[in-house]
Amino acid sequence: MAIPDATSPRLPVLLGVDQTEGELALTLSVQDTLFWFQGHFPGLPVLPGVVQIDWALAFARSHLALGPVVSQSLQVKFRAAVRPGDTLVLHLRHDPRQHRLTFSYRRGGQLCSTGHMGLLS
Repeated sequence: MAIPDATSPRLPVLLGVDQTEGELALTLSVQDTLFWFQGHFPGLPVLPGVVQIDWALAFARSHLALGPVVSQSLQVKFRAAVRPGDTLVLHLRHDPRQHRLTFSYRRGGQLCSTGHMGLLS
């Protein structure tokens, strides 16, 4: 088994950002050189679900000006595997009154995952 290359990128390439009525849509290129594909799974690489959650929170922090937060609840549904070479659109919506971040990943017309987090700030 090969040792993962620690210098491999951990985030996808951000291709574009669109914001409309409280929702942010980020177009992401999921390159095959990402750290997360190394060993997950040999011969059939799949982006781990926990990484999708981490990316949603990371992009929300940087693009929605969320400060440090802690998730008090999390609900996620995974519907389709994210593979190397995929182009995804990450939809983010933050409701500060409800302390909630909602996200979904789509590949073309296909929903890959969706979820929401209750946030403590």
